[in-house]
Amino acid sequence: MTIKFLTFEPRQRHLPLFIYFPGMDGTGVLFAKQQAQLASQFDVCCLAIGHNSWLGWSELVDRVVGLIDKESADGAREIHLCGESFGACLAMLVAAELPQVKQLISINPASSFARLPLLTLGSFGADFLPQPLYQLSTRVFVNLLIEVDRVEPIDRDNLVQAMLSIDAKVVAWRLKLLREFQIGMAIPHLIGIPTLLIAGECDRLLPSKLEVQIIQRQLPQSKTIFLPYSGHACLLEKDLNLAEII
Repeated sequence: MTIKFLTFEPRQRHLPLFIYFPGMDGTGVLFAKQQAQLASQFDVCCLAIGHNSWLGWSELVDRVVGLIDKESADGAREIHLCGESFGACLAMLVAAELPQVKQLISINPASSFARLPLLTLGSFGADFLPQPLYQLSTRVFVNLLIEVDRVEPIDRDNLVQAMLSIDAKVVAWRLKLLREFQIGMAIPHLIGIPTLLIAGECDRLLPSKLEVQIIQRQLPQSKTIFLPYSGHACLLEKDLNLAEII
């Protein structure tokens, strides 16, 4: 059950550590589009969750905290956590365990999943799909994740390949984790952390704009940014620069 950080050369260990938590695919490879712009400000790492991982939330948090401890051995390094969708939920739980987190960035968080009856009900059948049907449904489903005219064809293809890199049973497990996720467990520990909440207003998968508004009301040091033309997988969009937003 491999949990590791993908890093970019040359390392920038003198800069604050920026850790990206990926969406449902868990690969981290899709963040390369944003890494180059962030490299002047941060030492960027991407979390990669193995395609055979069956870890629960608490085990994932423990593994990630252990990886961060290795990257910041003296505990003095400034840490910025950035999570997208599924990864936003994990980033919140990790931030709640790390006093040295300087900033938390949550992009289209999937914390609303358990409150959406249709999505929740539909998620129960994911592990029963035959592989050919799973592959076909994935290629169709990707159109819910992006605004097609804002994403280059190669980036859309990369998203499809990342999603197909995990099988239906692992997807079903991660959907189960989202059904169980309770944001209230993390909120009391995030109150003192400056938090940037980003939502695509054209997100057709989740009510991201409403969700970040709900979270903001509970976090006094938070700020919201709404992207009026962006979909769920907004970091793949050709005109979106996360470094400028931060």
